[in-house]
Amino acid sequence: MTPSFLPHVSPARVHAELLGGEQAFPPDRAVARCVTEAAPWWPTAVQGLHRHGARLVAHLAARGLDQFLDLGSGLPCGRQVHQAAAASRPGQRGTRTVYVDRDPHVHTVRRIDLVDQPDAASVLGDITDAQALFEHPAVQELDFRRPVAVLLHDVLPWLPDEAATHLVTELRRRLPPGSVISVTHLLTAPPPYATTPLVRAYREAGIRLWPRDLARIGSWSGTWPAYTHGQHTGGGPLPVCALLLRAPGPGRFTRPAFWSPSRRGAAPGGLPPRRRPRINSRAEVATCAGTR
Repeated sequence: MTPSFLPHVSPARVHAELLGGEQAFPPDRAVARCVTEAAPWWPTAVQGLHRHGARLVAHLAARGLDQFLDLGSGLPCGRQVHQAAAASRPGQRGTRTVYVDRDPHVHTVRRIDLVDQPDAASVLGDITDAQALFEHPAVQELDFRRPVAVLLHDVLPWLPDEAATHLVTELRRRLPPGSVISVTHLLTAPPPYATTPLVRAYREAGIRLWPRDLARIGSWSGTWPAYTHGQHTGGGPLPVCALLLRAPGPGRFTRPAFWSPSRRGAAPGGLPPRRRPRINSRAEVATCAGTR
């Protein structure tokens, strides 16, 4: 049982811990250790998805997209979306990034991180409420007469089927021609990368996780052209995938070249060295034991 004076476990802080960040509290670190014990491949998968997200942002920015809406953005860790986008467009007009997350702690940390960053903003909000999301003043500062890149990187696995489907459907309905939706997702898988123990470990910590098969994930494309990246987004057979959707419109758009098997692997830089989740205190040990 978690002592009452400690903060509740946060999925965002657990995720940051798996990425090697420093924002987690003892209960979050304990849960990170528990899920790593249940699925030892999971931290590697999380870090691979994070690197893929930064690389995909650079790919989109280099091809002319300069507006990014990062939904379920999580805590800042490594190179951020606004930084990757700006670095990919040297000498060109500025980019605009809006981060959205429902976790007040994430929002506070993000706002501090964005001080003196006029090209980026943080929004505290529920991404499943599309109406409120698109009516938020910071989101309305995006120019929806031009293409917008919406990022759902390692977000939809944390939403039940109905909410995930509704969100993507609403995004497809509201985004202008030429926009893209980028998704990364955990796949259902058998041993040695079985997702059932991982789902169970998160559930016992009060966090729900929904891996899905590739057909279910691909069905979110509707009538939009879709590009998928196999069973993984980096080297090795880890059970994750990437999906890129593009709103019908003028212009040529192709599958990212770095998805090619001949160029498979993680992008250099952009992520701190991996730090194994740790349990240091009696409180953390008690928390971990309580989630078994």
